[in-house]
Amino acid sequence: MKRAIILISIFLNISFLWSDELKTGDFPFELSEFKEAFTFSAGLGLMTSFLFTPSTDHDSEDILALSRYDINLMDRPAIDLNDKGSDIASDVLVYSLAASPLLLFADRRLNKNFRNSVTYLVMYAESALIANGISRTLKTIFKRTRPYTYNDSLTLKKRTDDDWNLSFPSNHTVNGFNAAVFISTVFTMANPDSKWIPAVWTISLSAAITTGVLRVTAGKHFPTDVIAGAVLGSLTGALIPLLHKKKKKDLSVIPVFSDEYAGIDLTMIY
Repeated sequence: MKRAIILISIFLNISFLWSDELKTGDFPFELSEFKEAFTFSAGLGLMTSFLFTPSTDHDSEDILALSRYDINLMDRPAIDLNDKGSDIASDVLVYSLAASPLLLFADRRLNKNFRNSVTYLVMYAESALIANGISRTLKTIFKRTRPYTYNDSLTLKKRTDDDWNLSFPSNHTVNGFNAAVFISTVFTMANPDSKWIPAVWTISLSAAITTGVLRVTAGKHFPTDVIAGAVLGSLTGALIPLLHKKKKKDLSVIPVFSDEYAGIDLTMIY
């Protein structure tokens, strides 16, 4: 818990330090009707996987018959981990990370421009929607049993607590990395010359990695669940800003003269 609070404090302090840099220049992102309609439709479509969430009903004999030796060597140590403090800390950290993109409203291009604010919020909503939609769909498909279900030192009730059969991937890690990579990518693209780029990436990714580690030490996920969540969240966090990057529009004006006419040649490159 202390580590989570320290990371959040560091990130907030850095945000105030680099806020002075975010004053001028063009906001490098834009929306398009077709792109947003497609992205939101895809995200909402993926989120319908909630309707097919597998039942948490179980046969006691089947649960008691589970063997830790059916789990690969990399994931097996997670079975014996069950730290309640890590569970709480991971919740605090992931919610803080999910809210962290709001820190970029220190940028005057956002807080002084309604269109830019809407663009930024829509982009983040899309990244979160796609990330969670894919994550929930994968959980429904794989129906992987959580580590604590194999822990024979726990009571049967605790071994089948909550969504015990929705382990892969780690949704906390998906959201943590989605937010971390999103804010870092946007900051980098909006401020390519900023000296704070390494710090933003380092702090945000450290917080996301810590979230994943805490999910393992809490006994909620296997390491491979966390790795998959990190990859998925990183992809959505980077992809959405890149898809919304403004295309350069270069307009050239060239005078044209001849014996028969005079005029100008306009060429626009998208």
